Amino acid sequence: MESYSSLLEAFEALNERKRQDSECLSDQEQAHWMEMRREIEGVLFQATPDPATDSRQFLRVPVSLAVRYWTRNELKDRYIHVLGEGGLFVSTVDPLPVGSELDLEVELAQQGTSFKVKGQVVWVNDGADPSNSGMGIKFFNLSYEQKRYVYGLVDDNLRQRLLERRRFARVDARLRVKFVFAEGFFELRTEDLSLGGLFIATEHLVPVGEKVRLILQIPGEHPSVKAVAEVVRVVEDSIPGQPAGLGVRFLELTKEGLACIQRFLGAQVSGDIEPSGLERRRYPRVERLVKMRFGAEAASRISYARDISTGGVFIHTHDPAPPGSEVDVTLIHPVSLQKLELAGRVVRVVEADPQRPSQAPGMGVAFEEVSEDKRKTLRAFLKDFALLESSKALLEDDQEKGE
Repeated sequence: MESYSSLLEAFEALNERKRQDSECLSDQEQAHWMEMRREIEGVLFQATPDPATDSRQFLRVPVSLAVRYWTRNELKDRYIHVLGEGGLFVSTVDPLPVGSELDLEVELAQQGTSFKVKGQVVWVNDGADPSNSGMGIKFFNLSYEQKRYVYGLVDDNLRQRLLERRRFARVDARLRVKFVFAEGFFELRTEDLSLGGLFIATEHLVPVGEKVRLILQIPGEHPSVKAVAEVVRVVEDSIPGQPAGLGVRFLELTKEGLACIQRFLGAQVSGDIEPSGLERRRYPRVERLVKMRFGAEAASRISYARDISTGGVFIHTHDPAPPGSEVDVTLIHPVSLQKLELAGRVVRVVEADPQRPSQAPGMGVAFEEVSEDKRKTLRAFLKDFALLESSKALLEDDQEKGE
């Protein structure tokens, strides 16, 4: 699957029913809910819960919130790094004993407000590592309004954090593609490509869930890749930078086809091939969240890059520098941790929009005066970014066939 949007849709539909009546899901639906919750938490926390020991009935999401609570002797200010529908985790080196009841006030700094809940300590982590010390707190006696408030916070953080992520990095690629479905046969072009799927620019829209057969024309030794795919996203109206079309994920793809796409993605972003015709773009981009550091106006911050090319980068931040500002960017390789320092200038700014929660705020930065050595290193970074999941997917394919 190319993105997590369809997983999120399916989970939210079941989760809302579960919230309204915890007993309403069938055994099959409950098992599916658990499977999706574990996959979501595996993405958000970079660690998948073990099905053998995990039986929690509430979703958890990572947050960064301030909390204060009263003990018998004093008022304490601490931080929440994990929030769930049924409770939260407070980071503290002096947790209260299991069974302690307390009143909590959670601060929402961006909204300029706070809300109060009652909780009980149900587990404590007071090990040697202070960074992991704290206490797990279960909510109790929540009113309907408090529940909806907590659910809203969980949902907002879930959508923001999950929709920023993709199972596979996307690369700009304008290639010819033929697709066949119930109503006919069309020859069109792709807008982007990943090891998990692609986006087809077309006005011949079909519903989400529709199965299609694809023949993808890829330059090189193997000029076509055949696959069965499923429509997971429909864009009805074109806007600047986004044509109307269909986002599809691969359902059936041979190992040879997978390897062919892998080679093309790596060559496309590293400059090993010279694109022509429909594929031509000035700077082929890779879309992937990559940790980075940027400095503007003498302040240095850590954030994530989204769209990356040899020409520039889109930096995810709620505090973008104004257009025209000079910015120092340090990309950090996710595996080797090698750092690449580049100079750039802000060329566009995207503000946060509550009406479009999946749109990431930030700024587009164009690189300036990149030496040939740094450009070579940058191309190598881009190739690695595009293929980080490829070897894993090929290995999984081998394991499945071996079984």
